[in-house]
Amino acid sequence: MRSYRDLMNLLYQNNEIKFQVCENISLAITKLIKTEIIENTKLKRDFLQGFTRFTNYRIFPNIRMNNFLNSLQTQGYKTVFSDSLKTQSRLIIGLGSQHVLETSITLHHIFGIPYIPASALKGVCRMVAFWKLAENKGIQNDNRELEKLQEKFYGELCKDDKEILKYQLLFGAQNFKGLLLFLDAYPKIGNNQKIFDLDIMNVHYKSYYEGKEAPGDWENPRLIVFLTLKEGIEFEFYVLFDEFRWEKVKSQYSEILKNELEELVNNNEFFEEILRSALLDFGIGSKTRLGYGLFEEI
Repeated sequence: MRSYRDLMNLLYQNNEIKFQVCENISLAITKLIKTEIIENTKLKRDFLQGFTRFTNYRIFPNIRMNNFLNSLQTQGYKTVFSDSLKTQSRLIIGLGSQHVLETSITLHHIFGIPYIPASALKGVCRMVAFWKLAENKGIQNDNRELEKLQEKFYGELCKDDKEILKYQLLFGAQNFKGLLLFLDAYPKIGNNQKIFDLDIMNVHYKSYYEGKEAPGDWENPRLIVFLTLKEGIEFEFYVLFDEFRWEKVKSQYSEILKNELEELVNNNEFFEEILRSALLDFGIGSKTRLGYGLFEEI
């Protein structure tokens, strides 16, 4: 049985993972980290730099997506949005997740590739829907009314306001599972395509952020290196509507909504506006206020 040191020597060369030995990036970045890399900025940079040169992607979940979608359709789901968009800026999902290297990135534990979890996509789309509703009500600049709307929108089903109720039925409420099904979005990776870039955060007041002392210009900046996804990477997005479950529950809301929810679901422009606004204007993932996570048309 190999010792830990023998295993690390087998998997490493000049502080880079030998990807001909370990082909799964997710495994490499979560389980195969030398102790000395954790506290050494240069070694950490060299370690992460190796991922930017990786091109040996052999398993593509996109190939299975058509079969998955067909299976969902037989279970009563209807596709209401499907499109491919590419990253306009760098993308980083899961930067703040717990990791020994301080920064993290969301990777599929089986395919070993970066992806956008359905929960992240749904979250930003739900936020866009909230502001669209606020705009429709003409209260987008009224903080007091926005707080009231937020309490209702993110609370239990609001049967006394059909506009809020429509969005809650689609995106969910505290006492109702939403009728929209967001799928994980995977990148379409070509042969020998490099998809990672290195980026940095430059912390100027380390002691201040650690709560030790006031900020001062005498402190040395602390460089934090992290992985991001490159610009120009194409992703496939899918959103479905649960027609089967809606048929079972719609009698409870037919008096309030009449046919308004069906009209909204069949309105392609509604989903185009929500999804495209979320991805093209707001962005997804970490550091969106700095321009990360934006998409564009292909």
